[in-house]
Amino acid sequence: MMLPSNYPIEAYYSSAGPWVVSIGNYTDASGNTYVLFYPTQLGTNGFKHPILTWGNGSYGVPSQYSGVLNQLASWGFVIIASTSPTTGTGNEMQAGVQDMISLNSDSASMFYNQLNTDAIGALGHSQGAGGTVRATVNSGGLIKTAVPISIPAQIWVKQPDDFNLGQLAVPVLFLGGSNDWLIAPPWALLEYYIEVPGAAALLVLNGADHNTIQGSGGGYLGYITAWMMYQLQGDQYARDAFVGDPPEANTNSNWSWQAEKNLP
Repeated sequence: MMLPSNYPIEAYYSSAGPWVVSIGNYTDASGNTYVLFYPTQLGTNGFKHPILTWGNGSYGVPSQYSGVLNQLASWGFVIIASTSPTTGTGNEMQAGVQDMISLNSDSASMFYNQLNTDAIGALGHSQGAGGTVRATVNSGGLIKTAVPISIPAQIWVKQPDDFNLGQLAVPVLFLGGSNDWLIAPPWALLEYYIEVPGAAALLVLNGADHNTIQGSGGGYLGYITAWMMYQLQGDQYARDAFVGDPPEANTNSNWSWQAEKNLP
């Protein structure tokens, strides 16, 4: 059901999508453990599900982000969420992508021939936002879009988690909170946005702090969902949130620091 709002695109994608969601656990051959969020009736009407790989914030676990992960699965995405509390290298996130590609080719898997392996995205929070960038850069082109949420300012980032935004070659949406003054302040996110050479967008949720994405996902759900629908499902209505004269997000009083460049 569409929520009443002056911003109909955000309201539409803030609601749960048409897919009933199931949750399961998965351990790969290397011993990496994950929680899977996926549509219960995979492949209905021949649909091939895009893949998302998730990275937790420091010492976090997927259950702390159940709002956003369930939301995205309800819109047809299959999410592989690392259980690692330290995802800054992006290694577990990248391995998750390879795992899902392998499961799509495994006739013994429930995901056999159910996934769109040409439509893969990465997203994560805080340390996992840095991991999102690293996994995307190191994916060899497999990851087609990235959403770093509250990615820490460079002062907080040390090796082996360091990342280079100038190496990103896919559309990226930076999200953060206006009250996140210490770890991921809006001006740091703007600097990261400027560093990206290609397609990028920036949105800062008014009143949000560093951990607002946890739990229900709060005000983040609408535009995270719209971005992934636009980038990985070719949804033109969702695209209008970020592209237009002006895009909806730029007129939305729930958000500030809005910026976009080179979006297709």
